[in-house]
Amino acid sequence: MTGVHHMVAMKWKLGVSLVFVSVAAFAQEGVTTGSFPVERRNVVTVSVPLNNLNQLSLEGERVMGERFSVGLGVSAIFNQVRSRFEEPQPGGVEGFDSASYQFGLAPSVRFYLTGRAPQGLWVSPRLEASLGRSTNETVFRPEEGQPSSDNPTDIWSVGGSAVVGYSVVLEPGFTVQGGVGFGARREALAYDSWRSSENGLPELTRVHQSAWLFTQRIVLNVGWAF
Repeated sequence: MTGVHHMVAMKWKLGVSLVFVSVAAFAQEGVTTGSFPVERRNVVTVSVPLNNLNQLSLEGERVMGERFSVGLGVSAIFNQVRSRFEEPQPGGVEGFDSASYQFGLAPSVRFYLTGRAPQGLWVSPRLEASLGRSTNETVFRPEEGQPSSDNPTDIWSVGGSAVVGYSVVLEPGFTVQGGVGFGARREALAYDSWRSSENGLPELTRVHQSAWLFTQRIVLNVGWAF
C-alpha cells in the first residue's frame, strides 16, 4: 500500500508541475503575440494636405526611450499655373505661365509628456530648411515673333518651430498624429533684373532679398508604427 500511495503522490506532483509549465508557456506566448502591447520603435507617416494639395510630406520617427524620440521629415511642393488672355493684349502678350518647386528637410525631437513613445501627448522642437525655384514666363503670340521671357527666382529658407500634439497607435499598428504649433523662418530670394548702370545703360543685375516670417503649423499625419 505504501508503494501505491508513493506512486499516486508522484503522479500528482508531476501533473501539478505540467500545469504550471503550461500556464507559464501560455503567459509568455501571450506577452509576445498580442495579449499585451508589442513594443514599437519605428513610425512612418504621411501628412494629410490641409492647405496646399500640391504638397507631399513624409516623416519618420525612431523611438530612443520611453519618453523620447527623434524624427526626420522630407517634403516636396510642386505648383504650375497656365493662364491665357481672351482678348489680344498690347505687345502681343498671350498670357503667363508660372511654375515652382521646393524641397525641404525637417529634423526634430519629441518629448512625450504622457503615455509611452510612440503614443501619447508630446512637444516637439524642430528645424526646417528648404530650397527651391520659381519661374514666371510671359508668353507672346507666335505671329509677333518674340520669344517667351523667363524670369527664374531661387528661393531658400531656414527656421524652426515648436509643435504640441498627440499620437494614437491602433492595432495592428495604424497611427494617427495631430498637433498645432508656431515658428519663424528666414526666407531669401535671388533673381536677375535689368537695372541702369553708372553709364546709364541697362545691365542685368543679381538681386537678393530676405525677410523674417512667422508661421503657423497644423499637423495631421497618418501612417504605420512597427
